[in-house]
Amino acid sequence: MVECNLAKVEVAGSNPVSRSILFERYGQRTLPFFVQKFSSAFPEASGSIKGLHTLFAFILIILLTGFAPFFWSCSKCLAKPLESPSRVTRTAGGQIDMCLSCHDERPDKAHGRKVLGCFSCHLGDPLAGTPELAHKGMIYNPGELAVASRTCGQEGCHVDQVQRAKKSLMATNRGIITTLRFYWKETKDHNEDLTVEKLIKSGLDSPATDYFRKLCGTCHLWLERHRLPSFLVERGGGCTACHYYKPPRQKNGRKPDHPFITRHIPMENCVRCHNRSGRIGLAYQGMYEAEGYGTPFQDGDFSEDQLHDGRFVKRLSPDVHFQKGLICIDCHSQKEVMGDGKERAHFEQQLEITCSTCHGGRTKLQKIFQENQKKPKFPVLTNLVKKEDVFFLKGKNDGKLHPLDPFLQDECRHKTHQRLSCQSCHSRWVPQCYGCHVINDKSREQLDKLSLKKTPGLWQEFRSYMRYEAPALGVKRQAHTGRDEVVILVPG
Repeated sequence: MVECNLAKVEVAGSNPVSRSILFERYGQRTLPFFVQKFSSAFPEASGSIKGLHTLFAFILIILLTGFAPFFWSCSKCLAKPLESPSRVTRTAGGQIDMCLSCHDERPDKAHGRKVLGCFSCHLGDPLAGTPELAHKGMIYNPGELAVASRTCGQEGCHVDQVQRAKKSLMATNRGIITTLRFYWKETKDHNEDLTVEKLIKSGLDSPATDYFRKLCGTCHLWLERHRLPSFLVERGGGCTACHYYKPPRQKNGRKPDHPFITRHIPMENCVRCHNRSGRIGLAYQGMYEAEGYGTPFQDGDFSEDQLHDGRFVKRLSPDVHFQKGLICIDCHSQKEVMGDGKERAHFEQQLEITCSTCHGGRTKLQKIFQENQKKPKFPVLTNLVKKEDVFFLKGKNDGKLHPLDPFLQDECRHKTHQRLSCQSCHSRWVPQCYGCHVINDKSREQLDKLSLKKTPGLWQEFRSYMRYEAPALGVKRQAHTGRDEVVILVPG
């Protein structure tokens, strides 16, 4: 590694500043190193004329033997002219980053070129003399979980967040995997500790895991971004799956040359994955998935209202929170989304925000507000604000203030309604998929979304029909309270 960098000093040629910088980094410690080694090996010879002759002979032998490959590489580099940076560039922190001499991309302000440069996130070699050498080892998407500990999670950046994200349900998919294996009689443990990462490393092969790999395995943070075809291309990418943001075109009409990384996560990033199974991302916006074939009809013809994957939708009444302008991150906390550092088996174990968090009354809100003032590691509602003794939920993206009305005393708090969940009364409709079944054609192949290779066995899903009506109700024992509660049932 030292030989290559020393060669780059000479290749820099016309740039004496870059030569001196690299010499400071490597050259100044080379000669003292040999003197130190010589003195320790021949203490009686140091300090005499004879000793100096012996020292020079010792250095000459080292140069002719140990540095022969280095001189050979230098001669090859100097034999042909190479493009080199025209100036030395530094970040605001004083880091030398020669990438900035060629690249003028403009990321968001927090990760700006003058703040972090290119190397801090994309790695590579910021002191190289040629593009080929500079790009060696470079990472296109620093957010990928496989490399995030060296990029986003490096010391001084987001160490804790990356560690927690790797254990979150969006990364592990533990609930989906263990539920599949439990109901397919492959395990007796409904809380099995089997994650996407462990499934990749173990190579475990069974009908349930094969089904997960080929159908369910498109929505987890370990998936490399831009590796899947068609509408799946934007899924995955680790940190980037949520925090990636396409900035609008500039005033001059120029298309932005670098994506932004943001904490103000747009709702479309969430719905990119949360649009199947219970279809919560669609129902929240009032979109009901059609039966296919271009239905439902619109003015006697096929509807033109389609999702990015080709499914047709019908517009129904959206959730009241969506009507008021609230998006996913306004209610769902960092602890819910990125986890608390513990691996959970099921999503309800990771949730902490309920309807009563916001609508439980002034006393409860005051307690939350006071706790947040102490700046805990995981504040419940970071966007809870208090103005003139009135509590509001502030929109994280638009800054809009939403008053938090308490439950209705006579209806919601009536003793006959104590077992009712809020959804059991307030859900006007839910998407319901009936007659779901799957077929596995072993004579055909299908893409394994974890290994990104085609393997034998094609899984296909079918259903009898879809409907949207007042949801059916059922009784479920809540893990966090141990009490039975009436909840809505969403088949599918």
